[in-house]
Parts: sequence; structure tokens; C-alpha cells
Amino acid sequence: MMRRDFLKVLALSALAGNLKTGISLAKEIFTPREVELIYSGNFPFQEKFLRLWIPLPMETSYQRVKSLEMKGSYSKSMLTKDPLYQSPILYVEFPESSLKEIEVRMRIALLGRKRVEIKKLEPNIKSLPEEVKLFLRPTEHIRTDGIVREYAQRITKNKRTDLDKVRAIYDWVVENMYRDPQVKGCGVGDVARALETKTFGGKCTDINSMFVALCRASNIPARELFGLRVLPSELSKGISNVKEDATKAQHCRAEFWLNRWIPADPADVRKFILEEKVEDFRDPKLMEVRRFMLGGWDNHWVLFNYGRDFSLVPPTTKGETINEFMYPQAELEGKLLDKLEVTFNYSKYTVKVIN
Repeated sequence: MMRRDFLKVLALSALAGNLKTGISLAKEIFTPREVELIYSGNFPFQEKFLRLWIPLPMETSYQRVKSLEMKGSYSKSMLTKDPLYQSPILYVEFPESSLKEIEVRMRIALLGRKRVEIKKLEPNIKSLPEEVKLFLRPTEHIRTDGIVREYAQRITKNKRTDLDKVRAIYDWVVENMYRDPQVKGCGVGDVARALETKTFGGKCTDINSMFVALCRASNIPARELFGLRVLPSELSKGISNVKEDATKAQHCRAEFWLNRWIPADPADVRKFILEEKVEDFRDPKLMEVRRFMLGGWDNHWVLFNYGRDFSLVPPTTKGETINEFMYPQAELEGKLLDKLEVTFNYSKYTVKVIN
């Protein structure tokens, strides 16, 4: 028996390959779009109790959740959020001796985010709101002491302003990290371990977490943003060519604070280099993408949350923290399953373009 729930957007809010030519990316405002993102899960554990946590899109100035509808064979469902990062969570339980199926339809307006003119920014941080101070704190995977601080001090040596420090960190990450297609999922993003072992290859979480940790170690608030690509990139098909199936399209972006949140994405610069087979940092297309990704994103991605090394709500049976929350998390008979297995074996994300 399938159960169906309709959750109005008001309730959800309360929880709260080729570069385009002939344009200047520094001035381009990407087209607003509207999509329906469909999550479907089918779990072959009919005789066991299953709990499932699904990340939901956040409400921001650049995206709006217009509706959310769900149906499935679950016995319990609830919208919740973690208290630290305010990550929207859909939690469901499936009883023993039942089919374990769920479908969640989310209609999302992607409003686009105008690129910030870096040269026009105030060069130093004037004040830090309390809610921004959270993103100076170290976490299990984002340490700010020891070798992380040593690297940050070395990279920003002789840089006098906060903006100059961010530029230096961004340039170092772009020039020293690289995208490794052999890494599973989006990577772990354990910054101290990467520096200690000189493992500079990884995927988006590894690369953008390096940027975030080095910024924090330089006393500049920064954070990862975890989400899902839902459309082809307007910059390059090598960055994203999602047209319908987004099951493996998870992507971590970044922001830093300089009196407001400024977007950045060195990981997508490195993906552009790999996928477009760029061999020279002086390549004109690469130079334009590199400039654009410090202060800008293109409009092909949905944000889920900023959560890093935190606890789900309701908590897991054993109280584990999770590294990040851009993949569904599931617990079978009290044991947390591998998130990649949950996503790639038992789940599917489908995108339908509305306009």
C-alpha cells in the first residue's frame, strides 16, 4: 500500500563541452531555470527495519523550493533539520515485512547568482555576525591548526589584506590540487591528511575543502556547499552535462566571507582542466573560467546544505556524525549503510526541466 503526503512549500520553508564564445563571463548573468527533481528509492530489505534520511534543497536568495510531494510505503515521515547548520532533512522509516519504496518530487526555481566583481570588494572583513563565526571553527575533516595553519601561513605570506589572502589561497588550490577520477564519490575532504601525505588529487569535496580549511586557518570564514548538478553547465559540458539522470551528479561548491558570502569553485576549475584536456594554464578558455570561479557560479546546481561533520536529526542509533550530507543516508537494523551504496545501488535522481 503506497502512502502519499503533500508538503506545501510554506511548511518546508518554515523548517528551514565548450565554453561560450562572444560573452564576458565576468558580466554574464545566467538564465533563471525551473526544474522538478525526483528522488526515488527502492530498498531490497523486506524483512528488516530501515531508516532513511534524504537531503532536501535549502531556501536561499538564488533558489526557491516551490513544492514538495512524496509517496511511498513508509510507516513514518517527518521534515526536520539539524540545529547547527539548519540542513533540511526528510526522515522516513520503513517497517519490517514490507516493500521499501519512496518517491520525492521537488519543484525548484533556480534564480541564478550574479557574479561578484572581486576588484570592487572591501579588502578586509569589517565585522563577523554570530552566525558567520560558525564557519571559522575547525571540524573533524576541516582542521585549522598544525600543518593546515603552516600551509596557510606559507601561502598567504606577505599578503596584507583578507582579499589578497583569499586570492592567494584560491590560486594555490587551483595550481596544486588536481581532479582524480579514480576517487570514489566526491571524495572525503580530509584536509590535514591530504597535506600530511601530499595527496593533492581528489574530487570536489577534497579540492574545495582544501580552499575552505586554508581560508579558516587564515581567519577568513569559509564553508562548503553540498548539492546536486541538475542541468548542463553554461560554461562547459566538461563541468556538467546532466540532462535527466542526476544520480551521480553530486557536487560540492564553496563560499568565503568578505562582509557577505562570495561564491568560489576551484574544484570546477580543475574539472574543466581534466575534462577539456587543457595542458597550459595560459589557455584563454581556462583563464576565463578560472577568473569567473572566484566570485561566480553558473546556474546548473541545487544547494542542499552547508553541513560538515554533524549529526542527523533524528540521530542514528549509535549517534554517529556524518562527513557531509549530499547523499541519502540509511540505517538498516541499527547499522549505518555506506552512503554511496545507498545512492548508487538503491536510489535514483531524475531531473525534468519545467522551463
